[in-house]
Amino acid sequence: MSVADPWKPFREVMQAPWDHVAAWKKKSGRKVMGHLLPDVPEEILHGAGLFPVAIEGGGVQASHAQALIPSYTCSHALGAMEMRLRGDLNVLDGMVIPYVCDTTRNLFHIWNLQFPNMANELLRMPKRLDYPGVRTYLAAEFSRLFESMAKLSGKSANTQDLGESIRLYNRSRARLREAYDLHRTNPSVWTAAKAQLLIGSSLRAPREDHLKWMDALPWDEKGAAASVDRIPVYVRGKVWDPPQILDLFDQLGFVIVRDETVTGWRSIAQDAPANGDPIAALVERHMAAIPYTGYHESPDRMVAGFVLRVRSSGAGGVVFLNPKFCEAAAFDTPDFQKGLEQAQIPSLILETSTRGVSMGQVRVRLEAFREMIGNDLP
Repeated sequence: MSVADPWKPFREVMQAPWDHVAAWKKKSGRKVMGHLLPDVPEEILHGAGLFPVAIEGGGVQASHAQALIPSYTCSHALGAMEMRLRGDLNVLDGMVIPYVCDTTRNLFHIWNLQFPNMANELLRMPKRLDYPGVRTYLAAEFSRLFESMAKLSGKSANTQDLGESIRLYNRSRARLREAYDLHRTNPSVWTAAKAQLLIGSSLRAPREDHLKWMDALPWDEKGAAASVDRIPVYVRGKVWDPPQILDLFDQLGFVIVRDETVTGWRSIAQDAPANGDPIAALVERHMAAIPYTGYHESPDRMVAGFVLRVRSSGAGGVVFLNPKFCEAAAFDTPDFQKGLEQAQIPSLILETSTRGVSMGQVRVRLEAFREMIGNDLP
């Protein structure tokens, strides 16, 4: 790949991810393991000798998948099945689907029936993070997955290799956090779309290569002073669906100071401890992560933690990107919104999806929200 344009490798990966995965597989002779977002520890797949590739169904128009999955399924799950049915994911040797909600659990069973020749795994995530035995359970589940993945790759489940993978992914996340924070301080150059380009491509490219590409970026580049004030905003959602919504935040003068999407800040916020037992380190990283919408904990604690994260970010308001047909997000949002009202933090709820959502209407509502919170900020 040419480095004349340092952003080119990241764009190429996002524009044709499966071509790049296939080329890597042919060159390396190694196997590729897909994983549905969120919360599958990529370090386990990498440490077992596989190439982990994240599968994100948002932004995919479904035509075949509705023959197998009800049309009222979220775009993330429906899009993943669509990509497999139309052949995009033929390069995969296996698939890990985490049980984080009823939809992902059902998706796994349908997937396993439809594609029995793949090495398919259901990663049974604990739904109650406050349960006394959750760490013991999660360690056993991560260990089971590691042994299964090592068997698939044909190598031993070596904890030293797993530790090396943890250190590699920690370095990658640190660099991605640096890029994310440059969006806060230099948004005219480091736009939200560019920051997301780096995070999204890291989930689809070999991390070793991705780190080298990031080293070639113009980290010290400065942009012209903004002609209008940028409005700091906090975003809670699952995935950027439709993907064009990131461009809207940039165009309308927002700065996404933090987000809780599974392909955004949430995916890079926490590192795993680099020393000690690597399985225990991955358990601690999971427990420290921003709770996913499908997990259960005390409502009061959940809301208090969310409001604290928003306040700490310096955001002037919160935008909820609620995926259409996602019951878990719809269930949590009223409690979050009430907590924000009590804290006098304005919020906007957008139901988003590639299917049946007008970007024009989304733009109008974001414009009105920007005007409202812009007038309220000092």
